[in-house]
Amino acid sequence: MIPARSLPLLLRVFTPLMNHLTAAGSAALLLVLAACRPTAQPADASTNVSAAQPSTPTADNGQWAQEAAWRQPAVLWTLIPNVAGARVANLFAGDGYYAFELVKAGARVIALEHDAGLVEQIKQRAKAQGISPDVLEVRLVEQGTGLTPGEADMAFCARSYVTIPDRINYFRQVRSALKTPAPLILVDFVPAETPVGPPIQDRISDQAVMDEMELVGCTDIGAYGKKLPYQWVVIAMDFVADPNEAELLP
Repeated sequence: MIPARSLPLLLRVFTPLMNHLTAAGSAALLLVLAACRPTAQPADASTNVSAAQPSTPTADNGQWAQEAAWRQPAVLWTLIPNVAGARVANLFAGDGYYAFELVKAGARVIALEHDAGLVEQIKQRAKAQGISPDVLEVRLVEQGTGLTPGEADMAFCARSYVTIPDRINYFRQVRSALKTPAPLILVDFVPAETPVGPPIQDRISDQAVMDEMELVGCTDIGAYGKKLPYQWVVIAMDFVADPNEAELLP
């Protein structure tokens, strides 16, 4: 193919000849010149390729909206007393799904995560949504719980329970950072086949978790096994007597 930059020169050479050619010859020459037009160049790859989809669930790619059908945060928060206005430690916050749902429910959240990439992801999403650090504080936890004594009202954990290392001691440490009655809210998949969730061997029953919560030191423990489609909810805390009931004692 003749380079496009040669076209002006060719026109100067061939135009005088047009007057001396037959109609057929002129047509042939025009076809040659047409073939010399510059072809359209492909767009720069940097401007033509759509941004890569994020590898973790985000509100932007719609996966969070799909998961809401079985996570059902609105139902979950009705099981937990006094979420609105509470300072909630979101343990193992992951991609931040529950942290943002807790904020929607009116909580002030401390999102605790061990993965620096996920921490940055939550921070960027909070910034994009105009959520201040006073409402959603994000912490990278390098060791321990990432909490100081008495700084939260309750702790929420939706990580696969059996994957938490040394979980008895871990939850004891978490409770030391909570105000009385130091409630732990644990959510995990039921030990049965479900359309979503981890393999069966990575699941545990709510009863087994309640037994462990006794070892953690909780004295008021309960569970909801059928409120959510595929998950149980365990709430474990210190028993606090109702003052009204105390007045009725002989």
